[in-house]
Amino acid sequence: MSETENLRLQTDDGLSLEAAVDQPDPIKAALVFCHPHPKMGGTMNAPLLLAIRDALLPLGWAVLRFNFRGIGDSEGDAGIGIDELKDAKAAVAEAHSRWPGTPIAIAGWSFGAAVAVKTAAGSPGLVACVAIAPAVKEKPGITAGLPPASEVALDLPTLFVVGVNDDLTLPEDAKAWSSAAGVTFSEMPGANHFFWAKYDKLASEVVSFLEDVVG
Repeated sequence: MSETENLRLQTDDGLSLEAAVDQPDPIKAALVFCHPHPKMGGTMNAPLLLAIRDALLPLGWAVLRFNFRGIGDSEGDAGIGIDELKDAKAAVAEAHSRWPGTPIAIAGWSFGAAVAVKTAAGSPGLVACVAIAPAVKEKPGITAGLPPASEVALDLPTLFVVGVNDDLTLPEDAKAWSSAAGVTFSEMPGANHFFWAKYDKLASEVVSFLEDVVG
């Protein structure tokens, strides 16, 4: 296991964000990971993110995690997933700068998954997107959700994965959105929004998808 490196990201609107990188040697590919909503305890150190990181590192994947604005030691004020696009784009820019020529993917969970999807649509240099229990529907004051699929140009391999028992991201909502967008949809039996006791299975599915993309 590599030693975690702490760093700062700079957004286009002048904020400094807390971030962390785990980097194997050699590097095959890299993943930018967006955390879930702070009102649900979301930070870049969420155990689900760390479980997937730990599954990717031995396979040559570097992982860059960061705290959205207003979270942890990141400057600014937390929002509903609109200004946070600038945060994710800063993380993607750091990944491209740090690992030039390396395939870069983006992933997120819940609130962070919606940010990841919107970031992927506006970042042609990315090779894949993974949305874990994405916040599809708008919840006023909490999350902006996703625009209609017809308004999001996802021209890269994308995986939506949702738990069958998710009562925050309803599987039928995620399935309808992913179908309209023409992206891969997976429903995990026995899993809820937090994938309790399903981290290994989730990590395996995410890793398999990403490995298939980069070859």
